[in-house]
Amino acid sequence: MENRNKGKICIEKWKVSKPGTIEVDWTGVENTVGFQLHENLKDFYSRISAEDKNSDSLDGIMKFNPGKFVKEYVNKENWLEDANGGREFCGLSLYLPQENSNELCRFFKDAFFGDWTGGNNLGHRAYIGEILLNIGQISLIFNNDTGKFEWVDMGYGYYDVYEENPYGVIADSAQEFLDKIDLVEIP
Repeated sequence: MENRNKGKICIEKWKVSKPGTIEVDWTGVENTVGFQLHENLKDFYSRISAEDKNSDSLDGIMKFNPGKFVKEYVNKENWLEDANGGREFCGLSLYLPQENSNELCRFFKDAFFGDWTGGNNLGHRAYIGEILLNIGQISLIFNNDTGKFEWVDMGYGYYDVYEENPYGVIADSAQEFLDKIDLVEIP
């Protein structure tokens, strides 16, 4: 049972850990990606790292209430309201870096420029994970220019013009984002 609830234990640890708990060479990471990272991203990724060298994600089942999860809809009002078919739970994956400095640089390069972009320019946005709803995968994105945690449905269309995708803001800070994640224990 402990292994099945590892995600819940990890997210609770992430929520209470202070920024800077893990020492990160942000200069090396910024040199790799080519720009300065927003303090909210540094806050988010300096609290916890992947404890298992064979796993780079925290996975679990999350209580899903779109009214509480979405802080602001940007161009498609209530897009997620019926996206889960009335189900109160969804799958969640958040990507975690390893503490090794070489792996950190690769992790952030992939987060900003990896395969998830489909080769399109999405600006200074980093892929941090996804939720799996009844309609499919919704990407969780960090906007390095604004410092906001966002969501986007990449499968909807207009993929190459991010601003035309239905998306919204989840949180304005790392703590606000983490506090919205309520993983359930699996019996």
